[in-house]
Amino acid sequence: MEIIGLIAMATSVIGFITVWIKIGHDKGRKEEIINRLEGKTEKHERDIQEIKNETKSIQIDIARNIGVIEAKLDFIKEAVNSLKGGGRNAAKK
Repeated sequence: MEIIGLIAMATSVIGFITVWIKIGHDKGRKEEIINRLEGKTEKHERDIQEIKNETKSIQIDIARNIGVIEAKLDFIKEAVNSLKGGGRNAAKK
C-alpha cells in the first residue's frame, strides 16, 4: 500500500512540475511573440511618420508650384490685356 501511495505522490509531483514547466514555456513564447509584434508596430509607426512627412513635403511643393503658375497666369493676362488695349488704341487712331 505504501508503494501505491508513493507512486501516486510521485505522479502528482511529476505532473505538477510538468504543468509548471509548460506554463513557463508558454509564457516565454508569448513574451517573444509580444516583443516581435511590438518591434513590427514600432517599424510601422516610423513608416507612417515618414509617409506623413513626405506628404507634407509634396503639399508644400504643390503650393509653391501653384504660386508660380498663378504668377505666370497673371503675367499672361496682363500681356493679353495690354495687347487688347494696344489694338484698341491703334484702331481708334
